[in-house]
Amino acid sequence: MKLGVNYLFIFTETPVLFWKKMSSYSDSELKKMELKNKIKKAVSLHVTLKAKERQEKRVAQKLHLHMPDINERKLITAVSTNNTERLQEMLSGNHNPNSKDNHNRSALHIAVSRGYTECVCLLLQNGADVNSQDILGNTPLHLAACTSNLQIITHLLNAGADINSLDMHGRNPRQLAESKLHILRHSWKSRTIEMTNLREQLQQVVNMMISLWRRNASDKVNDLQMMKLSIDSVDNVDDQMARLLDELRDFSLK
Repeated sequence: MKLGVNYLFIFTETPVLFWKKMSSYSDSELKKMELKNKIKKAVSLHVTLKAKERQEKRVAQKLHLHMPDINERKLITAVSTNNTERLQEMLSGNHNPNSKDNHNRSALHIAVSRGYTECVCLLLQNGADVNSQDILGNTPLHLAACTSNLQIITHLLNAGADINSLDMHGRNPRQLAESKLHILRHSWKSRTIEMTNLREQLQQVVNMMISLWRRNASDKVNDLQMMKLSIDSVDNVDDQMARLLDELRDFSLK
């Protein structure tokens, strides 16, 4: 038997010499040689992939990046695609609600940045860290503030988000609410916003204020809740916005 032949060497010969050598082997010998060659290729590929994986880990450690495992990647994918049904299923199956991608962005960071309110609520209900920081030091509240998403900001505040966290422009939640009120008041006076839309956005502002007041001025929460219920009159809506602005100016974060 001629099984000691270097199969790769054969392919370096001229075509005529190659076929002459190959014809001297039986079918069974050729099959064994082919199998041996496939095994060599598989081993070589495995070694290459493992080396690449080790290199990626070294780079990640050097840059302080997170290397997510397969379960973390699955949960991150569910959040990224706003697949709430799949997310609920995974959280019920004890998947980590604090799963992160390789930039240390948690599932909550991703849900907040994309405005996926239902995903945000599911993650918070299952124990997601509301003050988790990504590789740049941003918390979910920072990202919600950047998009001025008052509804999500309110959920984060209710879950215990640090109210002193600032967004990339140095604004805290109180300042965001004040800025939003000024915009709404201007839109109302210039008649560029309908009452239905104004009422909805004002109620979001009040909800966020209630979340802030619960921690620092609980005695005013009832007044704010009553005001939210009464935002339905065209005649007094401007006065209500002025009152809310006064409340915000008097309020201080502690």
